[in-house]
Amino acid sequence: MTGTTTPTKFEDLLELIGTKGRWQYRTFFFLWIEGIIIGFHHLSSVFLGYTPGFWCSDPDISYPGSWTPDQIKNYTVPVDSGGKFETCFMYNLTGVNINSDFSTAMIERVGGVKGCSNYEYNKDMGITIVSEWDLVCDRTALLSTVQGSYMGGVFVGCIFWGWCSDKFGRRPSILVSCLFQIFSSVAAAFSVNYIMFIFFRFFVAFSVSGVFECGFVLVTEIVSAELRTPFGIMTQFPFGIGASLLPLVAYFIKDWQPLQLAISIPSILLVTYYWFIPESPRWLVSENRYPEALQVLKEAAKINGNSLPSDEEMLDLLENIAKEEQIIEPATKTSKEKVEHVFKEMIALFKTPEMRKRTLNIYFSWMVVAGVYYGLSFNTKNIGGDIYISNFIAGMAEVVACVLIIPALNRFGRVKCYSGTFLIGGLACIAVAVILWTTDEGSLVWLIITLSMTGKFLIAGTFALAYLYTAELFPTPVRNVAVGGASTFARVGSMSAPYIVDILGKRSAGVPSLIFGISATLAGLFATMLPETLNRKLPETIEDVEEYGRLKKDKSMGIADTELQA
Repeated sequence: MTGTTTPTKFEDLLELIGTKGRWQYRTFFFLWIEGIIIGFHHLSSVFLGYTPGFWCSDPDISYPGSWTPDQIKNYTVPVDSGGKFETCFMYNLTGVNINSDFSTAMIERVGGVKGCSNYEYNKDMGITIVSEWDLVCDRTALLSTVQGSYMGGVFVGCIFWGWCSDKFGRRPSILVSCLFQIFSSVAAAFSVNYIMFIFFRFFVAFSVSGVFECGFVLVTEIVSAELRTPFGIMTQFPFGIGASLLPLVAYFIKDWQPLQLAISIPSILLVTYYWFIPESPRWLVSENRYPEALQVLKEAAKINGNSLPSDEEMLDLLENIAKEEQIIEPATKTSKEKVEHVFKEMIALFKTPEMRKRTLNIYFSWMVVAGVYYGLSFNTKNIGGDIYISNFIAGMAEVVACVLIIPALNRFGRVKCYSGTFLIGGLACIAVAVILWTTDEGSLVWLIITLSMTGKFLIAGTFALAYLYTAELFPTPVRNVAVGGASTFARVGSMSAPYIVDILGKRSAGVPSLIFGISATLAGLFATMLPETLNRKLPETIEDVEEYGRLKKDKSMGIADTELQA
């Protein structure tokens, strides 16, 4: 290559096609389609599974024809100590002859109470899956399982599609998961029973993981290191847009089946990925598929307005770069050796003191950030206020958080942003619980919603930062397994959130907020022990990480000695 420096790294090769060209931005923005759709599906259970006002009924009891619905309810349903109608109990009216005069019937009513077998529901929020399949009282856990199983699908999808993208490529994995998503999301809208619904919802979650996770990897492999930080954080941006649009759609389409169909139809846009989403040239090189990698690079250079050397020169370059970076798997490496290698990486995360501190700290924080993030979204139904407005504000808060976190990182650094958003967000959640417990129901709703949305805004910023900061904390040999393990713990948190909100929130609206607040505060305090990585060289080996730990310990002891001498 006359007059130019011969590329020796894949990043150098990207300079030839252009690292900030239309090709990279086109790919990135097309993947926003899936980001918006994920915002729909991840949070749709807030509306699909909304629990309307309900009370017991018994279709076998014949009431006087002159009675109004309110009179029937007053006669049938007992009230609690606070003067509210019980939701899960009714009077035992078996064999009772009901006087046609309401006042007389109320005086003559005798007998104890019993559990419900049938329910009546308010229709102000349309027909939800709760009213469709009676997911109330002793069946409340089934409602939590709707979202819990969905997050289980995300968990399984991350593992499966991660393997597929490494085995078969980023593009095929994305396209196949798109087909899964289109079919399963539409099929869920036509579910005839609870089992069918959670089955297809599981596969919706399973498929969105494939599109998003593989797409995220693809983007990081085709952009320069300079763009990885903003692109990595801005992948959360379209999710916030989807979360903001969802309550607008749900406001006009209240019944669960047409709502599920409405948020599924946009998935058809994913068909465009066939023409606009490329394969990762880096992955193709790692598989010795140099001619295919060359075709992708030539197309990218053309779109970016650049030209490449001759095909023969480019093929030689690709092969040399692959050897230089050692991104080709040794042919002699067996499947057993690969599995053993993964386990060695996992063990390395806990083997040495400083690595162990970072791993446990980060895994706990990922579990908390996911649990609190989704928990705050689901808990809007317990804290009062208009559910549509609250969820719209929460979605917009996430959009703003993704924009503001980038300059905040450059100014304050990783540690202050990561721990600070946890701490302030956690305190906001604790404040919500205190207000709910110390004021009359329905009062100070504006303050409760403001504090809750503040918590959501801050936790959304934490979530946007988590991927980047985690990757910077761990050395190159175990970086992928560290991020993958952290993502696994995040699924544990997100699967737990609906059970905390539905089961514990039923007992007291402030309990979920208190749990989320304490968890986030603890995660924030622990995060202050993590090292700053802003403008620092990334650790290349585990020894680099342990050396930092030793230097920190020596520095701490030196300060202590100085203080003692003083």
